[in-house]
Order: sequence, then C-alpha cells, then structure tokens
Amino acid sequence: MTLDRNYYIGKVLPGGYRIERFVGSGAFAYVYFARSSTRPSCAVKIQYNLVDDAKIRFGREIKVLKDLPPNEYLVQYYSDGITPEGYPYLVMEFVDGMTLKEALKQRVVWPVNECCQLILQLCDAFGGLHQLGIAHRDVKPDNIMLTRNRRVKLMDLGLIKDAQGLLKFLESEDIMNGRDFAENLDKGVLAGTPEYMAPEQFSDPSLDDELMAKTDTWTDVYSLGLIFYEMLTGTKLFVFTPNNASQAEYARSLLNYLKVRTSQNDAELVRPPNVPYQLWTIIARSLHADPTLRQRNAQEFSDDLRHYLTTGEGVADQDSDKTSAIDLSNFSEILKQNAQSAATVSLSAPSEMPSASPSYASVPTPSYASVPPPGSASMPNIPGVPVDYLYEDEGGDNNTWLWLIVIGLLLVVVVILVLVLYVL
Repeated sequence: MTLDRNYYIGKVLPGGYRIERFVGSGAFAYVYFARSSTRPSCAVKIQYNLVDDAKIRFGREIKVLKDLPPNEYLVQYYSDGITPEGYPYLVMEFVDGMTLKEALKQRVVWPVNECCQLILQLCDAFGGLHQLGIAHRDVKPDNIMLTRNRRVKLMDLGLIKDAQGLLKFLESEDIMNGRDFAENLDKGVLAGTPEYMAPEQFSDPSLDDELMAKTDTWTDVYSLGLIFYEMLTGTKLFVFTPNNASQAEYARSLLNYLKVRTSQNDAELVRPPNVPYQLWTIIARSLHADPTLRQRNAQEFSDDLRHYLTTGEGVADQDSDKTSAIDLSNFSEILKQNAQSAATVSLSAPSEMPSASPSYASVPTPSYASVPPPGSASMPNIPGVPVDYLYEDEGGDNNTWLWLIVIGLLLVVVVILVLVLYVL
C-alpha cells in the first residue's frame, strides 16, 4: 500500500505511543508528534519508502542512535519497532523549538560570538559519531534543531556512513547484531544536500573501488564550515539555483553545479569583512577542497574554535604542498662558522616555509638548533649537496705544511743538479 501521511494520526503503535499530529517528512519517512503513558511528548518517525536501500539506511540510523552513548546535543533514542502494517518506526525525543533553517530566516546575520557558541555545540553533537568513524553526510540547517533556550539538537542520521569500517567489523565479529553496514549502498548515489556537501561527496559515487572514497568525518567538518559561513554572512557560500522546468533541465543544472564544486580553488575563498582574520583561518581550514588539509573531525574543529575564543588566535596555514626555497650557500657558511667555533647558532626558518604539522598561528617555529660539527653522525643530509661542499676547507696550518714540503723537495733537487754539474 502507498502510505498516506495522515493514516497513523490517532492510532496507537506498539509500546503505547499514540500519534497526535503530523510534523514533517523526508525522502523516506514521515515524522509525527506522539504521547504515551510514560512520555508526555515524543517524535515518531515512520518509514514509508520500503525499497531495500531505504530499509537498510533506516536500520543503520536506528542502530547508531540506539547504541551511541547519550549526548545532550544529539536527538535521544527512545524505542523502535514495526507497525501492524509492516512499516518500521523509530521513537525519539521531541524537540520543542525550530530548525536552524527557520532561525536563519528570522535573523539573517548572526553575531560572531553567538555563531561560535552554536558551532561549538554542533561539534559536541558529533562527538560519539566521529569517535566511531561515522560520517553524518547530511549536515544542514534543516537537520539542526534549536530549542527555546538556544540548545542545539542534531537529528536525521538517515545518510550516515561507516567511513572507517568499524561498525562493519563489529557486525562481522558478532559484537553488534545484524549486517546493516556490510553492503556498500553509495556507488552511483549522490548522498546529501548539494549546497552543504563537501567536494568528495560529489566525486566518490563514481569510484569503482570503495576503498578509494574520501568521504569521512572531515566531510562533516566541511559542512560545518559552510553553515558557519552562512550564519556569519547571511549568504550561502555555494548557491545552487536549479532549473526546475523539467527533470532533464534540473539534471543539467545539477551537473553544471557539480563541475563547479569539484573544481574548487581554495585561493578564491575570500574572507568576509565582518569576520575577524584569526577566526577566518579556522573556517578557511575547514573549507579546504583537499580533505586532508581540514580539521579531521568535529573535535579538532572544536579545539581550534575554543583556542580562538580563549586566546584570540587562529590556525597556521595547513598547505603542506607549498614550495620553499633555501639558500644553501648561506646555510653552508653557517655550518662552516660553527665548525670553527663549535658553538650553537640560531637558525631562523624562512617566512615562506610552512609548518610540517598543524599548529596554531601564534606558536612560533622552534628558533634554535644545534648544528653538528663536520663528520659527525648527526650531520644534516641534504640530497644533491656533497658533504665536501658544506664543509669546504678554508686553508690554515695543513696548507702551510704542504707548501714547506714542496719547497724542501725542490731545494733537494736543485742541490743534486749542482753537484752533478760540478763533478762533470
């Protein structure tokens, strides 16, 4: 049967949950407000789309919500089951408030400090998910609830991805029941909401080998950066305005949008004038096209943001591919001077040389290094530069003795020739 959204209103589900009103719907399920003898209010999510993929995804959502440790910023699991008509349902905490999308309509641009505090709550909402290597993949204002006292509630885990394979492993070892994460459902499937998706979410579906996919916890970090940007500026960073004249026109406009998003140039991201520079370094890091240059998970994003709020400092450039130039002649001179004096010298890192590991912008590169004497085991090995070049002989006593020996030999030869001539 095709499930009408009003079919269950007034009915009582197993467990004593009486459905009172329709709240909203998604691509696979309807959401209702309900009550029971033990709970004055709760939300019931009933899956109406029973295709195999949808059923597996719904099972994944239930499993993760059920098994995750309690989190005050993540919607709370109460119960689950099957209706008499055969539709799976999930009973959750009902959040009295509005979505972030609705809140952004009421106030377009938010104060910097208020944005930071809300993003920190969101980062904490991902704690349990990201610790298990689970990516939400549909982080958007629609899926973020704000309570009446401005507390965040993250919801809708219908597109979660076991990005690091931990849950699949636990199922294979029978530590977790079922095989909900055994099958790859993502090949050829564009999962997410385009304006809040990371570049890898557009390219991963075309991969033949799932092991090459880049979607991971850092994908949610990118979405958090997009939401952060929108709250601070009142505009989306990558606006998608599809042509809805026909399905073909929509597909064409989506394809063009995908081309733009997958060719992102980080250098084209411009700091909005109302965003402090140090804060922008944190947001810009989260929005790198290369996921390896972002914060790896929500915890790292939170650490960067809390450090900024405490100290006013941002993060250093994470571009590990940047080219640096070193003047080897100057370096050689320093080493030779050190060989003479056997003293420790101060080496200042070139300003264009990036830090080899993530660090806060205010943390200086270590400025002192002990330069070893020539021939020591710890002598620096610079590819393509012979050791003799770095420690070139400057002359001195060794050359003086050499010349004395040569002169002495010449004198002996001259004396012998004189004697021979005298005898003849």
